[in-house]
Amino acid sequence: MPEKFNPDKVVLATYKSDKPPAPKPLSPPKLTTLERVGRPLRHVQYIPTKQLVFFSKFKDPTFTYDIKYKLPIKSNNVVIKIKAVGLNPVDLKIKNSYTSNFNYERGIGREYSGVVVEAGKKYKDQFKEGDEVCGIYFHPNSLGTISSDIQIDPSVDPIISKPKELSWEKSGSWLYTFGTAFQLLKNAEKQLSKDSVVLINGGSSSVGLMCIQILKHYYKVEDIAVICSGSAIKLVKETGAKLAINYKVNNNLPKVLQVLSTTGVYKDYDESGNIFESRAIPAKKFDLIVDTVGGYDILEKTSDYLAKGGYYITTVGDYKSDYTKDLYNAWNNPAMNARSLFGSVWSMTYVPFYFNPKPNDEWLQIGVDMLESGELDVKIDSIYDWQDYKKAENRLKLGHAHGKVILNNFNF
Repeated sequence: MPEKFNPDKVVLATYKSDKPPAPKPLSPPKLTTLERVGRPLRHVQYIPTKQLVFFSKFKDPTFTYDIKYKLPIKSNNVVIKIKAVGLNPVDLKIKNSYTSNFNYERGIGREYSGVVVEAGKKYKDQFKEGDEVCGIYFHPNSLGTISSDIQIDPSVDPIISKPKELSWEKSGSWLYTFGTAFQLLKNAEKQLSKDSVVLINGGSSSVGLMCIQILKHYYKVEDIAVICSGSAIKLVKETGAKLAINYKVNNNLPKVLQVLSTTGVYKDYDESGNIFESRAIPAKKFDLIVDTVGGYDILEKTSDYLAKGGYYITTVGDYKSDYTKDLYNAWNNPAMNARSLFGSVWSMTYVPFYFNPKPNDEWLQIGVDMLESGELDVKIDSIYDWQDYKKAENRLKLGHAHGKVILNNFNF
């Protein structure tokens, strides 16, 4: 009898005849890494800033992150990211004026170069994001330009496009001194011509250097004499002065000026200590004297070397400048006021000059044109990183800077 079919035997035989499958290699465990997941976008309500502020002259300035600009900005405002800032003596004078610790934060810096980051509705057509600009932000009782960003009102604060091909440092440091020099000379415009003879006391100061260039290229004055230290003689002559009078080897400046204006002769010492004579300018009384140093010694004897009807313009008054003590708008005195009112008695016009920066003044575009044409240059004394503000301040305090002291805000 045939054997009864058993399916289990068939399965067993098949299983025995097949080779067992090779074991699969184990895969290494997959390492999971933490991945940053972006948060949902939130409405930004403020533009954060970092600003250098002070509370009184007795405490060093500090940086603060507490000042923010609310968005959207007002229709008449423009926000600018700062690239460079020029320091000026007025910064020190403003700081010296705060003698109490009970003040709100005050800023430092009155001029700047930078990039537009936000424009209010009123100025949307005039300023675009990314526009390169420079300007003056003069608010003695408020914030300053040593900041990551500033918020300005173009109807109040002078602003203009950055001069082409000019560095950020130079673009951020020409306005205050050029504006001062231009407006100052505008007071004596009728005295200025090709045949004028002009004296600048403090010719190597930033304002003095600007005066030299404006006189030479804008008013076409050829005979410019300056009073400066021996170390600045090369600079002022390269800038355009015909004669440099070294005050360090001439103790009696009024006598030197009297001889110069009557004979045209100036005596000095060369590098070997030998006396030499210079006849760089004509024997003629000065049509204009610009004083950026202060003091009374030159002013006292003006009748000996200032032409009848000439102008004497001072930016500092009767007292010698001392940037460690000088106060903002505190150099006026009764004698100066009397001199201004009754200067005609002495056949002269005496002008105590205050710079008042205004938007859309003609000097803004004139300055840019002169910079772009090469007629005007910004003479730089030194450049500091924004973190080294204290070093820059100390350099300015000495009163011996030959040109601008600048803060670079690139890495603010």
